[in-house]
Amino acid sequence: MSEEKEKVKIQIEAIKTPAGEVPTVESLKRVVNGLNTLNSDMVNLSMNVASNMSAIDKELRNIRKLVAEETVSFEVMSQKLEKVSKQLEALVKSEKEKWETLQGIMMDIAEIIKGFQTTLEESSSRVDQRISETLKALAEIIAVSVKEEQK
Repeated sequence: MSEEKEKVKIQIEAIKTPAGEVPTVESLKRVVNGLNTLNSDMVNLSMNVASNMSAIDKELRNIRKLVAEETVSFEVMSQKLEKVSKQLEALVKSEKEKWETLQGIMMDIAEIIKGFQTTLEESSSRVDQRISETLKALAEIIAVSVKEEQK
């Protein structure tokens, strides 16, 4: 593949005719050869990009799967939290005399919320880490591709 700084000079020779200067057949062959080289470089670059996109697509599918799994987990936690909340409302309405029990349930809810928050932070951290790793891998792939193109 041509280097980025490489310049291809094509010498075009012409012959004088009554109608004006006309490029020689050899000059036209050099132009065609230069265009063929450019086309070959473009095909190689396209193949490298397609290969890299496949790897990126795979990583994105893995991230989507992880996010979907975490979403299901969050939904389950949310349903559990909603259930506990409804039970709490029923206890407050029907049993004022069981204040100590109610305080215990409230502490349980606080623990569930802390657990939910912790899980959310951990999941967010994992997703951020996977995105960071994917971006680093993409940068490495692009760097390798650029180095290969410069050879």
